[in-house]
Amino acid sequence: MTAHFELFNPDAFLCFIDSAYDGTAEQILRLRTCEEYNSAPVVIVSKEETIEELEAEGFENFADLTLVRPISSDNIVLSILRFIEEEKARAALANSAEEIPEEPAPEPDKKKHILVVDDDRNVLKLLKNALEEKYEVTATLNGLLVEKILATKPIDLIILDYEMPIMTGADVYRKLKESADYAKIPVCFLTGVSERSKVEEIMSLKPNGYLLKPIDMEMLMAAIANLINT
Repeated sequence: MTAHFELFNPDAFLCFIDSAYDGTAEQILRLRTCEEYNSAPVVIVSKEETIEELEAEGFENFADLTLVRPISSDNIVLSILRFIEEEKARAALANSAEEIPEEPAPEPDKKKHILVVDDDRNVLKLLKNALEEKYEVTATLNGLLVEKILATKPIDLIILDYEMPIMTGADVYRKLKESADYAKIPVCFLTGVSERSKVEEIMSLKPNGYLLKPIDMEMLMAAIANLINT
């Protein structure tokens, strides 16, 4: 895939997905993190049930535009062109707004926003149910989606599993700390790792918090309150 960006520098990347489990979504996520990727919008075309399966697997934010089959080739082209034009218009509007500074209006108190990253769907469900009464919660099964989520919504705290496939918690953490935009977001590792060498590796990263599984909800809530209010 990266060769296409090197040779053609496309305005959009169109991908037809036949199955949520054939690895295509993971390839697209890897593409979006490679140096050759030129930030062109990613458009996927798939059946409605496949899209629902992808969302259930944690791939709800990996595409910029999703088109549902059946759809004609003409409508695909028109949808992509319309999307690109709308993005240009939004960018132009944002630029013009930056030129005329406005007094910020006072905002009502909002719930703090927590991003939970864990490849165990049961853990995500447990944490979401426990936290969403007090906090706004976004959950994802895949570390590759973290930066995509951060680019679309403000996050006050990240609860991050340490051992995950494709991109580990340590990989996610290092990538965040290299980013000027996200380096200051507090990160609390939540993991079942108990081997001394791995514990030392975690602590060498100097995360803002570190809690062990099985989850002690009282300790977790106290850690969250401490990290969000500091």
